[in-house]
Amino acid sequence: MSHPEYARLITENQKKLYNYIYSMTGRRSRSWDILQETNLVLMRKETEFTLGSNFEAWAFTTARFQTLAYLRNQKRAPLDVLTPELVELFADEAEELAASSPERLTALKRCRGKLKDKTRKVLTLYYEKEHRIKDICALVGMKESAIKLTLMRARKSLHSCIETQLKQS
Repeated sequence: MSHPEYARLITENQKKLYNYIYSMTGRRSRSWDILQETNLVLMRKETEFTLGSNFEAWAFTTARFQTLAYLRNQKRAPLDVLTPELVELFADEAEELAASSPERLTALKRCRGKLKDKTRKVLTLYYEKEHRIKDICALVGMKESAIKLTLMRARKSLHSCIETQLKQS
């Protein structure tokens, strides 16, 4: 395969790869770092890819391994609940989610609007502003256990709402 053709495949799949990685990590800066490492690995492994095979599946597998390696090698904050085991558990589902991201994003925006204000604030601080849980506690006046429970319930609620929205469309 020629280098420009392979580079084109990588370039065309950047958004899907980012969405895939983000769906496993939930952190923008972390996801960008992992995406860059994934791109480097994909470029190094150009000769291992067979033209005509499923590039997307191959790239997602590479991204999965890079995500796991990143999490093993970084020094996580003590309250960070994301572990390599959890990433592995959700990686297959994340691949499916990344492929349908535009519809899911629209549904997510609708469903997010249905959440209580305080829950939306916690989600924003954790996922968009990338604050640590202990910092969120001080900002919203909740205990760590309550923040974790709020995040868990919000994710579950959003997942259910999104699935319902997607089935209706």
